[in-house]
Amino acid sequence: MRILIPTLDKNGLDASVSPHFGQAAYLALIDVDGQGNVVSTNFEKGEGPHEEREEDEKFSGLRKNIHQRIIDLKPDIITVFMIGPRAIQDFASNGIRVFKLPDGIKTISEVFDAINEGKVQEYRMS
Repeated sequence: MRILIPTLDKNGLDASVSPHFGQAAYLALIDVDGQGNVVSTNFEKGEGPHEEREEDEKFSGLRKNIHQRIIDLKPDIITVFMIGPRAIQDFASNGIRVFKLPDGIKTISEVFDAINEGKVQEYRMS
């Protein structure tokens, strides 16, 4: 299983979870085996804060939509604090499940604790 977690830094399982999905500096891709053990952790560049994005866009030309970039990374699950309905719809239509994290989560390790303790809730399309 592949889990995508938006983060502020690239500090492995101690990376800080981004409070804002669309402004995450990095996208952590965590591959987990059938027993829930972390097999690999990789970080992709995220969108970053809006002011940085605007500056980057001036020099990078047309950029791939962040939703499509994430779909191309092939996560099974995305965990977030909050996310818009269009993103949920885009991901759900591609077989990606989106889960809401409880307040107070700080690191990737804490995300896994919350998952294992059943403290995350899946966003459902109405």
